[in-house]
Amino acid sequence: MTLRKIIIPAMLLAIAVLLSLDAMAQGRIARIKQGIFLYSNWDAPYLTLDTCLDMTITEAKISDTVTWYGRNYPVVEIGPGAFRGCSNLVVLDVGSMTGSFLKGAFFDCPNLKVIKVGRKEPPKFGNNHPFYGGNWDEIIEPYHTLTTIIVVPEGCEEAYRNAPGWKEFKVIQSHMPDGTELQIDEIDVQINNLESELRRTQEKERRLLIEIEALRRAKATNHQ
Repeated sequence: MTLRKIIIPAMLLAIAVLLSLDAMAQGRIARIKQGIFLYSNWDAPYLTLDTCLDMTITEAKISDTVTWYGRNYPVVEIGPGAFRGCSNLVVLDVGSMTGSFLKGAFFDCPNLKVIKVGRKEPPKFGNNHPFYGGNWDEIIEPYHTLTTIIVVPEGCEEAYRNAPGWKEFKVIQSHMPDGTELQIDEIDVQINNLESELRRTQEKERRLLIEIEALRRAKATNHQ
């Protein structure tokens, strides 16, 4: 096997360097790993929390900003499926992020008892993204509205109780619950898991029925 030397034209190399410098100037660095979180900033200079890398955590706090090589990047969004499968997560403090929660962010989190929000104005559930926006029940599990306590700044309870998505939660308060309120009922966890599995099965059935109907229409068209 003969190894050939590949020569990159100086012009292409210069363009690549300029593009990299321009991206850095805009604060676009693609991916950042800080602690147990992986962030992206395609929408420079803002960060989306993409993934929680530790699926065993019981408590987590999201920083309002992440510092990378001396530059501060505001965290504005919790991305699709960011905490999916964190089955031991009990308390999540999302800080004062100004953006939104995206599709599936808290799916398969049966023990999630508290979401603490530091922002006076309620963050949005979903956005206008064609794939990752979603309605509130595509971002959290429906049972979370009964089992998860929302803790908000004092005096902001009514704003959250009337905000899209947030108004679905049964308990919204300004103080952290005590230990007894955070106790995990194992039977409730099993029920929540089964309800989630049932909902996903029903959604899969719905999609399959749509595909079957589309194929039948296509077959009927071909025989005309």
